Amino acid sequence: MTFAPKKVLVTGAARRLGRVIAETLSAAGHGVVIHARSSTEEAQSLVDQLRAVNPATWVVRGDLGETEQLQGMLQEAASLVGGPLSGLVNSASVFDFDSAQHPDQAIFLHAMKVNLLAPTILSSLFASQAEDAGDACIVNVLDQKLWNLNPDFFSYTLSKAGLLAATEMMARAYAPRVRVNAVAPGLLMPSFDQTEAEFMTVASVNAMRRPINPRDVSAAVAFLMDNAGVTGEVIRIDNGQRLLPTERDVMFETRKP
Repeated sequence: MTFAPKKVLVTGAARRLGRVIAETLSAAGHGVVIHARSSTEEAQSLVDQLRAVNPATWVVRGDLGETEQLQGMLQEAASLVGGPLSGLVNSASVFDFDSAQHPDQAIFLHAMKVNLLAPTILSSLFASQAEDAGDACIVNVLDQKLWNLNPDFFSYTLSKAGLLAATEMMARAYAPRVRVNAVAPGLLMPSFDQTEAEFMTVASVNAMRRPINPRDVSAAVAFLMDNAGVTGEVIRIDNGQRLLPTERDVMFETRKP
């Protein structure tokens, strides 16, 4: 395994899994640009926390649903780090409920813009500036639901299915300048309108019968950033959740009629 510190933009890094990924990459010695849309206080708090150990930490703001902002956002990130970015983690996503029986046009379009179109555009912009960045790497965040399909969160799932397909296509298109990989977590944290109690009830509904540690996901992202021999791969970190098919999303285990 080869390792050289990267300058990494992590979308949606002020909260939840994106925050854990930013913390792990910073602890590993990478420079990290924390993207936030509206969570500016949390983003700045994270920067202050990380800079106590690793001063190579910055904040960039932008709305991934507004595609005209993406080029400026990536350029600002490169300016903050003082050169081309060498890492991109497409972590930010929206997770709104609709179903295959009742798809919602507004939810569908928003999911496609934030979860698929924005990562696609950012990845293209990233690849075009990464020629002099050394070993450059993109990591997309997917979902184990893609291997355990059910009709809930229909538009969200379709957007992640598109990003899965894009991962391999971009790995082919951007080689040899850029590696493109993905991670696919299972249920990590309370989602949608799930309460903490509901989450704890279903967090161990997987083959290993234990909650998934978000740090295991961020460790996989760090591995993909560091290992120059890996491209076009997906690592599923779900404690085998995908091995237990369900007719509905696992969160509805606590809401059966």
